Amino acid sequence: MSQTSSTRRHRRIALRIPVDVSTIDPERDPNTGRPFFRSCQELCGNLSTGGIFIATAEPPSPGRRLLVRIHAPDGFSIETLGRVAWRAYGPEPGGKERGVGVEFIGPSAATRAALERIVSGAHGPRAERSG
Repeated sequence: MSQTSSTRRHRRIALRIPVDVSTIDPERDPNTGRPFFRSCQELCGNLSTGGIFIATAEPPSPGRRLLVRIHAPDGFSIETLGRVAWRAYGPEPGGKERGVGVEFIGPSAATRAALERIVSGAHGPRAERSG
């Protein structure tokens, strides 16, 4: 795991908070062929200023665009667009759960600042790390 965390562009934290997820582009029902949109509440697995892992039993396909509303620990919500970058089909022996890695698409400066407040404040004062 240390190799993965050393290659990440954004500091991330483990965080279990509710996340509302809605698809932006319609999907097709395989039985009827009718278009539909997904809208559900899932759980955040981890969060960074660049993206989020969303634990879900029905992971959307990579490339799918989503509207993500994060219910922050202090009671406010952060809403931003995202794109599914990858899927995890877990549970796997390494503890990886089923869900999706979502990359935020063009968050506003206010959204980035709100995400940074959550990421930097989740474990109290930021500790200096070497390496």
